[in-house]
Amino acid sequence: MNTNYYEMLDQLVASKGRAFFDTFYSTLTGYIMRMRGYAGVKNKADGYLEGALKSSFYIFPEHFRNVMIQCEGLKGNNWEREFPISWHDIDKGITELVTK
Repeated sequence: MNTNYYEMLDQLVASKGRAFFDTFYSTLTGYIMRMRGYAGVKNKADGYLEGALKSSFYIFPEHFRNVMIQCEGLKGNNWEREFPISWHDIDKGITELVTK
């Protein structure tokens, strides 16, 4: 396998785990959170109706540990991480578009 694909493969494997511990300021693991969010909605995981990822936690910094448990809007300049708003109700309204 081409070594350029190692990080993408790591992301795919990590996104499928039962639980995931992330670093708040990591863009690499931020995308893992997004994939976990999409999968959570698709698989109707615990908390998906609220946009929460109840099996994903930030380990650093500690005061952000549980921010993925509640869905909240974007706050400030946080380009390096994901927000539950990215996957919460992502398909809302698609039925109306498809049926027209």
